[in-house]
Amino acid sequence: MKRIITLVAILTAGCLHMNGQTFDPFSLIGKGKLFKLNGGVNASMLYNYSSNNSFGGTPFTYVLGGNLNLYVKGINIPLDFTYSNAQVAVRFQPIPFNKIAIHPRYKSFTFHAGTIAMTFTPYTLNGFQFNGAGVDYAPGKFKLSVLGGKFLRGSGDYFQNPDAPPTYSRTGMGIASSYQFEKMFLGVNVFYAKDDTSSAQNIPVEQGIKPKQNLVASLVTNGDWKGFKYNVELANSLMTSDQKSPLLYKGNAFFSGMINRNGTTNNKQAQNIKLTRNIKTATIGMSYEKVDFNYETLGSLYVTNGFENTALTFHVPLFNRKVDLSAQLGIQHMLANKEDTTVSQETNSQLTNISITYTPSQKLSFNGSYSNNKGVTDFRNLNNIANQNNLVPVYLDSLRLVQLNTNMSVNANYQILSTPEESRALSASYSYQKGDQQQGDFFLDLQGTAFQNATVSLFTAYPKTGVKWNMNLNYSAVKQGPDSNNTKALGFNFNFGKKIFNKQVMLMIGSGYNTTKTVADAQRVNVVNFKVTASYTYKKKHVFNLNAIVQNNARSGITTPTSSTSTGMFSLNYNYSF
Repeated sequence: MKRIITLVAILTAGCLHMNGQTFDPFSLIGKGKLFKLNGGVNASMLYNYSSNNSFGGTPFTYVLGGNLNLYVKGINIPLDFTYSNAQVAVRFQPIPFNKIAIHPRYKSFTFHAGTIAMTFTPYTLNGFQFNGAGVDYAPGKFKLSVLGGKFLRGSGDYFQNPDAPPTYSRTGMGIASSYQFEKMFLGVNVFYAKDDTSSAQNIPVEQGIKPKQNLVASLVTNGDWKGFKYNVELANSLMTSDQKSPLLYKGNAFFSGMINRNGTTNNKQAQNIKLTRNIKTATIGMSYEKVDFNYETLGSLYVTNGFENTALTFHVPLFNRKVDLSAQLGIQHMLANKEDTTVSQETNSQLTNISITYTPSQKLSFNGSYSNNKGVTDFRNLNNIANQNNLVPVYLDSLRLVQLNTNMSVNANYQILSTPEESRALSASYSYQKGDQQQGDFFLDLQGTAFQNATVSLFTAYPKTGVKWNMNLNYSAVKQGPDSNNTKALGFNFNFGKKIFNKQVMLMIGSGYNTTKTVADAQRVNVVNFKVTASYTYKKKHVFNLNAIVQNNARSGITTPTSSTSTGMFSLNYNYSF
């Protein structure tokens, strides 16, 4: 811990030359409004009904929330809260739907306290919710963020709380500092977290829950160099997966002495590099991203790992900018787990994306996109190779799987009429997706899936009277293997809006119908919904919003008994300013 504090102190020392802010209470007298108050409150209620009592959740739930911001000249003190009866309760620790947080601000300082979340970068700290405090200091080109708190609560003795998810108590702290130079941005981020090994006992081995410790740091920079624009992030995560492991540490990672090291300590890296350059009206670029297999950080719920992406991009306008062409060509390599000595698995994918926009006139425009991705996976059982003694044919312990994915979409928009009295527009879209799997030279047709969707929409508005309406027709079809697995859906929606009460209230009424049929068991699902929304602004300081939705879902089929479920939702929101 002392070494972590030392590292944080070194990073912070770089900002000691900055001028501090001072607070003079006498400056608040006689210079405008001393206090300001604004914020909002909201309430929503949800009711569920089922004709056959198949609904397993709470029939009635409600959520109350709000935010309050008190401004005392020069200081902002925001407060937000949420309360609900819909907690997912267990015997030990419910999911914290109910929370409270405060975010006061004064000049260049912003403080955070309560149940909060802060973000550094995707590879370090990324929105993990915790109970604690933090501060942002941004006087100008320099920015400093510091935080600390409890990220997880220990579950105690598993035998006494077998229904509770087993977790160790986890505390964490982090610091991020950056400076914007004339042509370059430079930032450093460090996050540290450690589990308390005594906060949970008797966790079954099959649960796989171990006390962890993590130190992750990254260097971020972007800027312009000789006509090239670049964005770079280099991250390193040092993780001990089990603090109690008796195995000895055999690595030599930099900064490894700052955490408890043993045989479960791994050092993983992530790199993300983007480079672009403008050549006349065209833009070309290159991107490279690599994240080591099993890269993780305790400051993020999940980090996609084990891949290496390389791509070339370009964008060019043609024919006096009536045509806009963009394309991306790339290769994705899924990294193998070098720690697994039982199997060898390598995956390579070819990524092709093309987008074209054509605007022949101000009233008419077209947009089309196409992508064709091919993935190849080679799998081989290394144990069989070591033990077969040339008696087992090679093809029996090897697998080459090819996945083909094709996506295509077309959109068209036409402005039928545009006058001060009336505006009318028509739009249409079509999309197609196809996926296949191929093993060796054979397509696995039962795995192939094709999806089609088509939509036509008409929008009309009368600005002077405050009336507007729109309607759309939607059709979709899914084909998977034999015809019995096919599904088709057809839907129609209509919405009408008008300003009433001297145009002070905007009222919207809508309804929709959707029917879906699956060939396999002749199952049909019919959904009907109605919705009403209203918005009212009083003296430009008070805004009221009301929403109400009622939906009925009816099901029937050969193997599905006829049933009906209804859902109703009502919400009210009020925003104020004094």
